[in-house]
Amino acid sequence: MTSSDATFMVWLMLDVRNISLPSLFSDLSFSLAQREMLLIRGTNGAGKSSLLRMVAGLIRPSSGTLFWEGQKIQLSAYQQSLLYSGHSLGLHPEALLKDQVNLWHYHYRVEKKVIEAALHIWGIAPFANQKIQHLSQGQQKRLSLSRLHSLARPLWILDEPHSSLDAEGRKILEDTLARHLERDGLAILASHEKQPGMREICL
Repeated sequence: MTSSDATFMVWLMLDVRNISLPSLFSDLSFSLAQREMLLIRGTNGAGKSSLLRMVAGLIRPSSGTLFWEGQKIQLSAYQQSLLYSGHSLGLHPEALLKDQVNLWHYHYRVEKKVIEAALHIWGIAPFANQKIQHLSQGQQKRLSLSRLHSLARPLWILDEPHSSLDAEGRKILEDTLARHLERDGLAILASHEKQPGMREICL
């Protein structure tokens, strides 16, 4: 069993109230409960990535407040409840893939067998002895997204998660997202592309 098999038993909710970032958006509000997914859609420069970074607590809004589980967020505790994946994949290009596994093992305090199981799911376990910079962009994206299976975090904040993935990678991602929602998780995605049937905010 990977960490993504965890079920989050508390009714969690993200509540974003009247947040603003000059020249991008103002007085933006939305909420997200368990088993819900939200798409942030817009053109280049519309503020999608900035909004996601703000929701992840990486930048401060010029105004407005974020609430988690009904309480104003306490940043350190809140960030332990989320997994953020941005345009920067958070990988070490000069490292071997297996070295990245060791880093995640120590940084996230996750058993290696859980991380390795996630690599198998994403089809990149055979590249353990290769340098990350020698992997294709799609393979690097799979490696970064494999954290979705190895970290038990209820809130996923994913910036353009479909980019660089081939059809098989996209299918793995879609199955992973569906399983996360089934197990009471929450997810916010940014994309240029409309996702059929998904609730969305257009910037």
